[in-house]
Amino acid sequence: MGSEKKGTMMSELDFTKAQLLFFYIIILLSLDVLNPVKILLATLRAMGFLAIQPWHIASLAVFFMVYTFLMNLRPLLYFGAKVFFHSILSIFFNDIQVVGRENIPSHGPVIFTSNHANQFMDGLMIMCTCQRIISYIVAEKSWKRPIVGHLAWCMGGVPVKRPQDSAMKGIGSITIDVNDIAALAEELSDVTIKVVGMDTKFTSQVKVRDKIRLP
Repeated sequence: MGSEKKGTMMSELDFTKAQLLFFYIIILLSLDVLNPVKILLATLRAMGFLAIQPWHIASLAVFFMVYTFLMNLRPLLYFGAKVFFHSILSIFFNDIQVVGRENIPSHGPVIFTSNHANQFMDGLMIMCTCQRIISYIVAEKSWKRPIVGHLAWCMGGVPVKRPQDSAMKGIGSITIDVNDIAALAEELSDVTIKVVGMDTKFTSQVKVRDKIRLP
């Protein structure tokens, strides 16, 4: 298995296309004879449409620009977030090595699983080093947070409700025999842990297969 340097934001072919498009726009803005807007205005005026001004064309272009931005809002925000986090990671990590990237299919469904050593770092690593668009599974509790939730939406996150997010404080108090826990830790057989409730309402607050979490 080979190793590669830090993942690029776009392929070499896409970068070449962007460069050619940039220089083509420079040429169009430099020469009036090649400027499509001025050519269109001159043609319209020759046909008798003298009322059309350059700002009319500019206003129409702004309208379609805003429309295109809104229609592609999530992909654009995803790309913007990817560029931002890519810059952040380059500050803290001098070199990121990706092993086995050639095994990732270019099309079709793929599931990425990580060690999840950090709540955000592992996901950012995958996003910034993978050419494919990633959708994350996000805890519903984090999804509802103001900043984290908006970032998750921008990156196409899918909210998932976890059992611990539905935890609620029960009424009363419980006691557990410490000796039973010590025996269970020593892997002794036939150990039964006795849970005693005081002023509790287990019959109404606890159902079959529910879990009791200790403070």
